This record gives sequence, C-alpha cells and structure tokens, in this order.
Amino acid sequence: MMKKYFDEKQKTLINAWISQATESSNEYLKFMSNWIALNAICYHLFFEQAVMDRAELDRGKSKLPKIKESVKQNTEIQAQSTSITLKKERIEIDIKTPERLNFSIKEKYTEDLIYEQFVKSYSNKIIVGQEIFQNLKESLKKDDRFYVINMARILAFDQSEDINVQSKRNILVLCEKNDLKTIKNVLYQIRCNIFHGEKIPGDINDDRIVKSANPILDLITRYLVNEQGIK
Repeated sequence: MMKKYFDEKQKTLINAWISQATESSNEYLKFMSNWIALNAICYHLFFEQAVMDRAELDRGKSKLPKIKESVKQNTEIQAQSTSITLKKERIEIDIKTPERLNFSIKEKYTEDLIYEQFVKSYSNKIIVGQEIFQNLKESLKKDDRFYVINMARILAFDQSEDINVQSKRNILVLCEKNDLKTIKNVLYQIRCNIFHGEKIPGDINDDRIVKSANPILDLITRYLVNEQGIK
C-alpha cells in the first residue's frame, strides 16, 4: 500500500480517537474509539474502491412478496414487459410479471468494501501475534468451535445445524484461522453487534469478547498510523 496524504484535520481526528482509546478504562469505549479511528483511515485510503454500481430495489413500486410467492409455486415466471430507462445518474429497470418489480442501478458507497480493500492491501503486512489471537479465539468458544454470531440473523441461528454451513450463510463468523481476513470479519461483526445494541456492558461473555478484541484492534490502528505517518 502506497503512503497517502492525510491533512492535519484528518490526523488530529484520528489521533484524538486513538488517544481516547488509550486513556479509557472502559473496554467498550476503547473498542469503539479505535474502530472510529480505523474507519477514518480505511475510508481515506480506500474510498474510491468502495464506490461502484449497485442494484437497489424500490420497495414502494415493487410487489416483491407476490413475486416470491409466484416463484415458489411455479419455479420460474416470465416477464410480460421490461423497460430500461436512464434517469440522471441511475438506470431504472421496470419489469412486469404481471406483478411489478422495479429497481435501479447507480454508483453507491458501500462501507464493507473499504475493509475488503484493507485486507487485500495489508494481509501480508499486518501480522497478529498468536497469543492475542488465541485470546480472542478462546473468548468466542462455543462447544468445540470458535465463532461470533451475527446478531442481525440470530433468529436463523441453530446450534444443532452444521457450523460451517451457517458460516457460509452469514449467520455467524468463524474465528479459527489467524489471518487478516478472518480477523477483519470477526472484529467487524463484534463492531456491528456493539453498535446495533446487541452487546451488554457488564455481561461476562460480552465483556470478555470485547476485552480480547481490543489488543488486536489497537495493533492494527497503530500499524496504520505509523505506516501512513499520521502522527
């Protein structure tokens, strides 16, 4: 990854969040502060790669539940008519089956893409020590496997179902391999669970997970600060 220019305002912001993480004795505030710093760095480095054409369904115009039901009953349905229209900076596609399906394609920023680019750029540079990785892994142990549940899909989680299958369905995130892609996925899911109100300060398990994640997140942010000259 080439060094990229950060202006003084960006440096001040990033270092302020890192300082708050360092000075805080609260593990949740430490995690959130370091994550904001990491997000600011990755956003600046990889914003351009995170903007691409994405399809977006217009739920107001579309009759998706009826279309789903038709597909379940008939496996395949044929479109009666289709129109494709350019409207300003987006392409609108309108399909009638006869129920209406309307969606548009336009450039859109997608946050998770900046972290994918981060992994591509730093997977051979940022090495997480086995000891702190093992601490995180053990904090996520359930029976004989190690994973964090995607709390947005908790209703789909089934402890009796194959764990690898549920991982592929994004119901949970495995923490069993010490590489940057795994670590990014696990930390991002912990972040989502915290930010969306699914982790409780004071809960023994939640506290242990967040505390075990902090040394790794701290290592990553400090590496980026040093490499990019953000001090």
